[in-house]
Amino acid sequence: MVNSKQIESNRSPVAGPVLAVIMAIIVEAMFFGGLISAYVLAAAGQVEWPPASQPRLPVSITFTNMLVLLFSGWTMWQYLKSVKKGKPSNYLQITIILGFIFYLVQGYEWFRILLFGVQTSHSLFASFFYTLIGLHGFHVLIGLLLLIFLWRYQKKGGKNLYNYSLAVGLFWFFVVALWPILYNLIYLN
Repeated sequence: MVNSKQIESNRSPVAGPVLAVIMAIIVEAMFFGGLISAYVLAAAGQVEWPPASQPRLPVSITFTNMLVLLFSGWTMWQYLKSVKKGKPSNYLQITIILGFIFYLVQGYEWFRILLFGVQTSHSLFASFFYTLIGLHGFHVLIGLLLLIFLWRYQKKGGKNLYNYSLAVGLFWFFVVALWPILYNLIYLN
């Protein structure tokens, strides 16, 4: 016969949604690690990187945009702290707004680079730019959708809000932490 203490000890110390996101982040980190490694190796094999024909990327606006994204990580942290205390704050909405600002500015930048005529067929650098920055943008979009889901879930008074908040927060922190690496690698070369 199984007693309640045995059942209790068989429970995972990490909530299911949190564990799922941690595993997804590990996979995504390996994926981006492979792409970043390929980029570094490709750059090391070139005499001139990025190519002289490549339009210069907008370093200052992208740096400012990076600060917006980093601040969204701080607001997400503040939201998680408030949920843990049982008093969800409006920091989640601020995180969503900051995430959208980042996403829109990056989209505008991408559009301007396309107007300059930069295509993946122009250079290896352009191919890496669109791949790495585009995939990060896709992850930002997924993160924004998760944040919106979380906001709606909170409004409905969903159960286990902290576990879902932590899961979404971990994904958002991954997206936020990845951007300075990509910015330094791509924009500051």
